Amino acid sequence: MCRLLGAVFALLVASGVSFASGLKDENLLVGMPEGYKVAFSQNKNGLLVSEMIPREQSLKTWKDMVTVQIHFSRRVPMKVLETQYTKVKSPICKQQDGRLLKKGRENGYEFGLFLTSCTTTPASKSETVLTKAILGNDSTYFVIKSWRSKVRKADIAKWSSYLSRVKVCDSRIEGRKCP
Repeated sequence: MCRLLGAVFALLVASGVSFASGLKDENLLVGMPEGYKVAFSQNKNGLLVSEMIPREQSLKTWKDMVTVQIHFSRRVPMKVLETQYTKVKSPICKQQDGRLLKKGRENGYEFGLFLTSCTTTPASKSETVLTKAILGNDSTYFVIKSWRSKVRKADIAKWSSYLSRVKVCDSRIEGRKCP
């Protein structure tokens, strides 16, 4: 429950809600995109998932989505994630392309930014996905921007900028303190 509250508070902090910092331990700082709403949220079996879509879209017929996944107490090496996103082909895609756009360290945590596309899924919808993966000390974090529509370079730039503001903080580590 504490982890769920930390994730919720982190969403609020990044959205500009002001309160005395009550964030404890490791937290993902991610803001609600402007014009979006939470369409689905679940915390079950060590995985927190929150899906956000534009206010005028529905969960059934979405064309744009931002998904936050927190895999509590799980750490996956970045090399494994790189292979998954760039080399492993999904059986549901007729054509798939995956690229590592950027990797490095932010606030002391290793991260990777990936762009993948899948043409023709079983739902007959092509999908392009921009994913930021952050390897925390306690958990692995994913913030995922998905499109089921034509994606322009300007869209990739806009959402890459959004993902560059997504960070992990930790109240226990000097230099990585939460706001």
